[in-house]
Amino acid sequence: MKKDFEFLSHTADIQMRAYGKTKEELFCNALNGMFQSIGPHAQGCETKNGRLICPQLPEKQTVDIRSTQFDLLLVDFLSEALYFSDIHNQAYFDAEIHELTDTHVRATLRGVQIERFDVVEIKAVTYHELEVKQVDGVWQATIVFDI
Repeated sequence: MKKDFEFLSHTADIQMRAYGKTKEELFCNALNGMFQSIGPHAQGCETKNGRLICPQLPEKQTVDIRSTQFDLLLVDFLSEALYFSDIHNQAYFDAEIHELTDTHVRATLRGVQIERFDVVEIKAVTYHELEVKQVDGVWQATIVFDI
């Protein structure tokens, strides 16, 4: 299994590092990791190796976001997904990225209706300890979620 994201030790919040061979893959893996971090439960899905696996992702939301720089764009993208999750009671595990530049992303989030989460909800995607960089040809993003 390729490394898509991992959770890092953090005293009070959830810290994650997402990976991607491309910027698009980085965004998708960060999205998946954010929702996997709070232990979602959904009908028709099963948990394997601590992750919710869903055969289909029928719920869709469109995002179109502009930001001043790439790392902030990632935070804004995840924040928008979190907003949609709150208002529609959904979790998103993938995205179809239609356009991605250093300051703009247009994508369709793909997910499922959620019954509940194991962990308390994520209050915010933070800028604290935010880092996006490319290491040996692989994009990495370190992100902290306020819970």
